[in-house]
Amino acid sequence: MEDKKRETFKIKRETHQVSQEVKDGLKAYNKIKKQIVEAIGDEELTIPQIAEKLSMSKPETLYYVMSLLKFGIVQTAGIDDMDEYYFYKLKK
Repeated sequence: MEDKKRETFKIKRETHQVSQEVKDGLKAYNKIKKQIVEAIGDEELTIPQIAEKLSMSKPETLYYVMSLLKFGIVQTAGIDDMDEYYFYKLKK
């Protein structure tokens, strides 16, 4: 049974091709992810602060930060004084 699974995965790897569009999307995501991680560094920043540092729109920044939160790369670090924005920091 294990050999059949192994053979099936081998065939799948050899025959299935990932489109260039998907490869480009992953490359762009990884680039933005790296920029956000570098922007946060050892600080605790809100979405508007990260957006300003990276010259990105707030909705786009929110999208990427939420994906980083989902995958455990960043975590919330509290909320600002006016209860408007969460602070985000890198997960250690």
